[in-house]
Amino acid sequence: MWQKKTGLIDNVRIVQYWLTIKEQRKCFIELQNGYGSDKTSSAFQMCHFLDLWILCTKGFFEMSVLEPLLPDPENGTQLKSRAHKVSESSKDDHFEPYVILEFDPKSKQAALEWLTAKLQAPRVDGGAELLVHTNHGEEEEETVLYVGATIDRLLIGAEEARIQKAYKNGGALRDLSLTDIYNFENTDDLDSFLTSAEKQRVILKAIESIRATEDETHIPGYPKHLLYPGKSVIKKYLSRKIVTSMYPLHEEEKLKRLTNEWCMFNKYLSAQPIDTIQQYFGTKIAIYFSFLGFYTVSLIPPAMIGIIYFLYPWASMYREATFAVFNLIWTTIFLEAWKRYCNTQCFKWGVLEGSGSLSKSLEEPRADYYGTMGTNAVTGNPEPVYPKWKRVAKFYLVTVPIISICLTVAFCAMLGYFWAEHWIKKNAPQDMGFLTTLQNLLPTIVYAIAIGILNNIYRTIAAKLNKYENHRLQSSYENHLIVKLILFEFINCFICLFYVAFYLQDRALLKTFLGTVLVTQQIVGQVQEAMVPFFFMKRRQTQLEQAAKRAGDSKKGGNEAPALERQTSNGTCKVDDSFKKQAALEGLMDDCTGCNDEYLEMYIQFGYVYLFSSTFPLAALWALINNFIEIRSDAFKFCKVFRRPFTQQANSIGAWQPAFEIIGLISVITNCALIGMDPEVKKLLPSELSPVNYVLIFVAAEHIVLAIKATVAILVPDLPKWVSLQMARQEFMAKMALRKQRIIDAAQKKKVLMDAFKAKALNQMTS
Repeated sequence: MWQKKTGLIDNVRIVQYWLTIKEQRKCFIELQNGYGSDKTSSAFQMCHFLDLWILCTKGFFEMSVLEPLLPDPENGTQLKSRAHKVSESSKDDHFEPYVILEFDPKSKQAALEWLTAKLQAPRVDGGAELLVHTNHGEEEEETVLYVGATIDRLLIGAEEARIQKAYKNGGALRDLSLTDIYNFENTDDLDSFLTSAEKQRVILKAIESIRATEDETHIPGYPKHLLYPGKSVIKKYLSRKIVTSMYPLHEEEKLKRLTNEWCMFNKYLSAQPIDTIQQYFGTKIAIYFSFLGFYTVSLIPPAMIGIIYFLYPWASMYREATFAVFNLIWTTIFLEAWKRYCNTQCFKWGVLEGSGSLSKSLEEPRADYYGTMGTNAVTGNPEPVYPKWKRVAKFYLVTVPIISICLTVAFCAMLGYFWAEHWIKKNAPQDMGFLTTLQNLLPTIVYAIAIGILNNIYRTIAAKLNKYENHRLQSSYENHLIVKLILFEFINCFICLFYVAFYLQDRALLKTFLGTVLVTQQIVGQVQEAMVPFFFMKRRQTQLEQAAKRAGDSKKGGNEAPALERQTSNGTCKVDDSFKKQAALEGLMDDCTGCNDEYLEMYIQFGYVYLFSSTFPLAALWALINNFIEIRSDAFKFCKVFRRPFTQQANSIGAWQPAFEIIGLISVITNCALIGMDPEVKKLLPSELSPVNYVLIFVAAEHIVLAIKATVAILVPDLPKWVSLQMARQEFMAKMALRKQRIIDAAQKKKVLMDAFKAKALNQMTS
């Protein structure tokens, strides 16, 4: 009966057939006999059985999950837990891996076998219940695990991950429910119901859910690599380099279509395929590219004004003041319009907060989060518990001192720049024409490169400190990391501008320095992010082709096939050679580290454009040119240079939104101060005006601009009206569906109770 995998409805019918009325009667008789005639105990067991019956009829269709829960019809005892049954479809020749795990060639066999067993073990035994194909490497080659899952496991995992799918009635997105699965769209073929990205997300969650128990004190074969209760096993393997990499496979056909639509030179002026990006790379990456495109478009008005000012120059305080006021108000319009647009996109993708899909009360702990095993106070699920006072102590006693040292280094680098510039102007000859200009710009260029180097070093330090603090939620982890990055980058990149503008009060030097640093950092950034990874990728691809050629020659000579083509001892499934070659090629690519570095670049650029916009109006033009290239170069990296990242959910740009807003507020202060220090402005005011009154006048002007910005922020609602109405309608429909389901559950329980009473009466009559 169980040898052939059928659809969801067929499986539910099988379960219902298995629990016939006759078998129910035997179950109740055995329950009553096993627990005595005590009415309270019998009633309790009766309710327990009713709940199991409702679970059966509501779609828990895989018997490997049901059998450990259901009572045995013959003797009334609970069936013992056993290993997960692999459905017949997973035993045929076709096996599609979704996630790749690469082991270090020197890793211990015991560690490999233990993790493989954990991946395959039933969930009730602390495993992931996945399909694993092992490709053993030779002495100098890594061992590769190809990880997949049965469709049953994927659907159950998708429901637990609260993946949203389109519902038939109206096409609205709803959390997947197996009890109602055939009312969702595209359920004719359950194998293709979930996208590849969603399947990879389910498998990642399953792998990360494997945590160490009290009895598992260390990784087998590595006595010094200790495991703590509740610690994610796969994260420990990755941190100790036992597993060198874990990544999902690309979908070659979809990636090729996306590349042609997104990365080609003839698409530079075309709109980005944001919806396609969201389906392939996930919401978080789609929001980044959506923000990058939206920000780039917002640079067009200030860039056009900057071009006009450049072509028709005239020295006037009114020109600078007008441009500064326009930019200050424009930043608010841009940021408020972005929030509105982002919320619209997130609602369309089903991740807008308020639908319940990303409720923090239900957000699961990070895989890196560790602590003693406890229970979630909201959900009741087991999870690690870590005292808050330890995290606070780590922050103030370790993080704060190290960040202070890093800020001191950045400040000293700035002082070194001014010392070098002063030394060159004092000792170097100043009558060599172009060479004089170049030598005077040399300290600025070197300092701009030093800023980039310090930024990269600090990002590594900030990531390690953030991990050391052991934040529970992924959102909290990312927000704290963003704050650390912003604090250092702001000091490292902008302190020199403030020093020139308000201490030296040299507007000519400020303009030169701002333009040089902006252009230099953009050029270095483009080379570092796009060109260098591309050349490394080409080199690795050439090495792979040469290795494949040598392997083919050795195979023709009668030697043993290389690890790429070797068959393994795993006889339950076979991996097609195309997947093996694809995994070998993608294994040479770089890991995708997320979008924080890209957001940080935009944040620094945003500061350069708007903090001192009255001094250098062409900054917006340089930023616009850079961003047109940045969109396609970042797209190229995600499609051709990086491995495919696991999809992540998001409903905004997170802590970056207030970070950009803070830059907008600081811009008001800096630009008003620059205008106030202009000699022409001082001439317009009465000469007998005291310095205090002079300052008060510009403080008042600053507050007027801030009031205008606040008014614009209030007048632009974050949510369009139609989105608010749709969210209210979905909430109402959810309440009605819950009410309907409760009525159905009550009717089912009543029916089973009546059948149980009839069976009991029949038993009394026969006895």
